[in-house]
Amino acid sequence: MARIARSTIHYGFAAAFIFALAAAAGAAPLARSRAPSETPKTRLAKGKFLVASRAIADPIFFEAVILLVDDDARGALGVIVNRPTAVPLVDALPEVKELRRRKDVVFLGGPMARDRMLVLMRTAKEPPESMRVFDRVYASGSLDALRSSLTHGEGVRAFAGYAGWGPGQLDAEVAHGDWLIGPADAKALFDAAPNAIWDDLMQRFTGDWTALPGPALAVAE
Repeated sequence: MARIARSTIHYGFAAAFIFALAAAAGAAPLARSRAPSETPKTRLAKGKFLVASRAIADPIFFEAVILLVDDDARGALGVIVNRPTAVPLVDALPEVKELRRRKDVVFLGGPMARDRMLVLMRTAKEPPESMRVFDRVYASGSLDALRSSLTHGEGVRAFAGYAGWGPGQLDAEVAHGDWLIGPADAKALFDAAPNAIWDDLMQRFTGDWTALPGPALAVAE
């Protein structure tokens, strides 16, 4: 499967969002070193969720849930999946007529390259110019892939910006206790209310039912 390349496709919208990640053929991932203590459950890999620990106070990553879209020896790339904006996706992509009767919004994917966009799609059939992330979830920077998924797929999420780490940076953060690691699932990504994802995954990954904040402290959507 092709690695996502850092290329761009321009389209109109105010400051002009740009698709940053388009599928490219022939670029194989580089194998990364593994710590002896790693298990399949705790291993960093494409298709894993990173759940911010309570120790993270940075407002960008506070109670963030990140889907790792790419991870190898060159570093890691992911998108924050629980930061919806008020920007309708149809406003960002007015030329995509399939969006006109939908209520999708743009999500803030991370602090890097916020003038660029990545789309995640849930579909049984691989869209054109896309890369499988896990199960039936694909990533792309292609308008053709987006149109195909809107017509035949089961859900889309569009992210402006991304979170990125250089070689060894994310491993160090995990070792410091900043992130919990667990398998991603499409239901949490596409169906769950964004302001509930962090609480739900903290319960799932830690079994911590007593220390979680009550409803009044839930992250605002």
